[in-house]
Order: sequence, then structure tokens, then C-alpha cells
Amino acid sequence: MSLNSKIMAGIERKTGLSTAEIKSISPGKLREYLTKRTKKAFTITTEFPKIGRGNVLRDGIASSSEINTITDKILGI
Repeated sequence: MSLNSKIMAGIERKTGLSTAEIKSISPGKLREYLTKRTKKAFTITTEFPKIGRGNVLRDGIASSSEINTITDKILGI
């Protein structure tokens, strides 16, 4: 089993959703689902190195398609 397969399997196991389901719903809906599932507040953050001043989310929260594109690029899909 490749590292990517292990990562995807872990995500599916932890969230209770397939990766296809995760990709098809908006970040807001995923947040609502995970908050209900875990009964804990769920926040979406960015992990940019914070250099200088300014808000790294100045353009707002990324769309589902932007997140999917970035994630696929990171995982080499």
C-alpha cells in the first residue's frame, strides 16, 4: 500500500466519508458534518508561515475546487 493510499484510508476512517464525498461538499458543509460527528468545534485554518504583517486569508476562505486542486497537487494525484 502506497503512502498516498494510507493517507486517504486514514482520512476516510477518521471522517467517515469517502474522499470523493469530501471533495464534492463545500468546506462549510464539511465543517458542519465534522462538528456534529465529533461534538467538538471544528475550525479551518491555514498553515502558512506567518512572515510579516497581514492576514493570510485576506482573499477569504478558499473554495472547494481550490482546496481540491491544492490537495491533489500535494498528494501527487
